Parts: sequence; C-alpha cells; structure tokens
Amino acid sequence: MTPNAARAVVAAHLTDALDVPPHRATLTASELLDRLAIEGWEITTTPAARPVAPRARETQRARRLVARLLSRRARPNGETAR
Repeated sequence: MTPNAARAVVAAHLTDALDVPPHRATLTASELLDRLAIEGWEITTTPAARPVAPRARETQRARRLVARLLSRRARPNGETAR
C-alpha cells in the first residue's frame, strides 16, 4: 500500500507540473498509484538497502575525474580552462 504522504506528493507534483486542479490531481494520483499497486509496484517508507557514507562510495579515480571536470568548466567569456 502506498503511504498517504506519497499520494500527497504525487498529487502536488501533478498540480504544479501540469496545472491540474488539486481535487483532480488527488483523484488522478490515487487512481494511478492504485493501478501501479495492482501491477506489483509499491512505494514504501522503509529503505531497501543500508545507507552508505558518501566518503565510502568515493574512489580515487572518481575524485580525479571530478577535479578534471571542474578544471575544464566554462569561463564567463565562453573559453574553457585546460
């Protein structure tokens, strides 16, 4: 079953993104999430995996790539640094 908070978030996004009236967005979100639940999809509040510290995911290669990309970013006059 989809948590009520998830239904409210989907309805809010429909209202904002598609300019749908709030009552229609709520109904549409409810129907959509019900159909997805019937097909086996579900939104849960419990995480599927244990969270990993951001530093543990980094590798030396990833840090070098970020440094290289940041050094090549565009300058205000349109040139790139090399």
